[in-house]
Amino acid sequence: MLPDAPWLVKCVHCGAHIWIDEQEQIGEIEPWGQTGTNDAKFKNVRPPATPLLQDYLTTLAKGVLPREKEKYLRLRAWWAGNDKRREKDRAGTMLDEELTNLRSFVQLLDETDENDRIMKAEAMRELGRFAEAEALLAKSFSEELTQAAAIVSDFTRQKIQNVREMKFQ
Repeated sequence: MLPDAPWLVKCVHCGAHIWIDEQEQIGEIEPWGQTGTNDAKFKNVRPPATPLLQDYLTTLAKGVLPREKEKYLRLRAWWAGNDKRREKDRAGTMLDEELTNLRSFVQLLDETDENDRIMKAEAMRELGRFAEAEALLAKSFSEELTQAAAIVSDFTRQKIQNVREMKFQ
């Protein structure tokens, strides 16, 4: 799995939520490279923290965002909420704020884009809207997404609502 390059991070010093694309670059360091003459300039720099569910929801509550940033936050909030349920296949219900987020997220997805369509089917399954998930999965997918669609479809037919690991062959 490749390292995550998040768009929104949390400052470890002050806790502020920071959009990476809104920052001015003041320098560059090689994280795994040799030390150089500019290292003293960055001696107090610490990697940012990954936001938690509440961080994403707090940022969403601050107001209107561009569509792509809202979509990103809602996706990350969904994933962050599922993290606690994903550990050791622990079943658990979503909090009301997670359900509200997921309902808002599916409205942002474009069903003509097969990646969005499969994501929307997965979200509908987790919302317990199995018929809508099945309808989204009934359309064909490219070869690279066929197996993922089949896995989500299988969970949907079994009426499994909670998060599940997708095991690819």
